[in-house]
Amino acid sequence: MPHLDDHRTDPALVDSPLRPDQVRAGLAHHEAAHAVVAAVLDVPCTRIRVMRVVREAGTGWTGATSYEDAPVSAYGLALIAAAGEHGELHHLQAAGLLTEATARTACAVHDRDTAISAAAALGFTITVDGPAPADPDRGATWSEVSEEARGLVSEQWPAIRAVAAALLTAPDFTLTGDDVAAIITAHLH
Repeated sequence: MPHLDDHRTDPALVDSPLRPDQVRAGLAHHEAAHAVVAAVLDVPCTRIRVMRVVREAGTGWTGATSYEDAPVSAYGLALIAAAGEHGELHHLQAAGLLTEATARTACAVHDRDTAISAAAALGFTITVDGPAPADPDRGATWSEVSEEARGLVSEQWPAIRAVAAALLTAPDFTLTGDDVAAIITAHLH
């Protein structure tokens, strides 16, 4: 079953050995992780969704999370972006579905690239290869960002799982920011 790794700019079908319901569940945990980590950083979301998308190359599933305009550091933006992949990977592991093939479909290069670009616009450098700037206030490595995001996902797993479960049962696989905030508030550490 394919899913789309980026529905906005350059959609690409990613082959997955998962059934459509498993793809949707992974994507729901991906988007829920973005929303929960954003909430931890005081950046409320306005909507999260998982959606079926039809493109010339085929039909697949993807997700999107929208946020309120709230002050957040470049590093915080990167943590929010990195959380999605870790939410999906954590779900796959918990569901007994994590393999090399499914891990590849959870890879979110578009989230990483978006984080690097947004951070650069704020004067913060995130390097993928090589060392980070000497001043930690001026930059970090993607590995550092990713590792911290993974820790946040683990800490906030009950909230992420609850948001994902609600998303999977919501009409059109869509939750409003108010829906998400209520769920997160009941589960945040």
